Amino acid sequence: MYERMLDKQKVPTEDEVNNYIGKKSVECIALIKGSLEKCMPISMELKFPFGSSYGWGYKVSNKSKHLFYIFFEKGSITVTLQISKIKTEKEIEKYNQLSEEGKKYWENRYPCGDGGGWVHYRIINKKQLQDIGLFLGIKTNKETVLI
Repeated sequence: MYERMLDKQKVPTEDEVNNYIGKKSVECIALIKGSLEKCMPISMELKFPFGSSYGWGYKVSNKSKHLFYIFFEKGSITVTLQISKIKTEKEIEKYNQLSEEGKKYWENRYPCGDGGGWVHYRIINKKQLQDIGLFLGIKTNKETVLI
């Protein structure tokens, strides 16, 4: 379970991705895309970044600014985003709104830079998208709400 699409030589079709990640994950991606498009213009590019263990996913960007990746997994997706150290009052307020699960993902981030890091958040239900919206709000300093 949660195996990634790791064959770099075979570019997956949209149907193959959708069958692999499952209906709930397809719905979550649509919610992410729809919610973000209400706040900012975004692009989603199919990529195979970081080497052989991450696999295929969408790189989500706002103009030239990278926001996060959505990696495809069997029956789920994982959102991977880099966040700087949480330090401003507004960022702390958003952090405090995270679910307990979201706070654990932050505590267990892959460290990078001065107190920030990479959060790898596995999404298996729509409720978890609220945490992704809060993390994006911290990252972009915008009011991003995902439902």
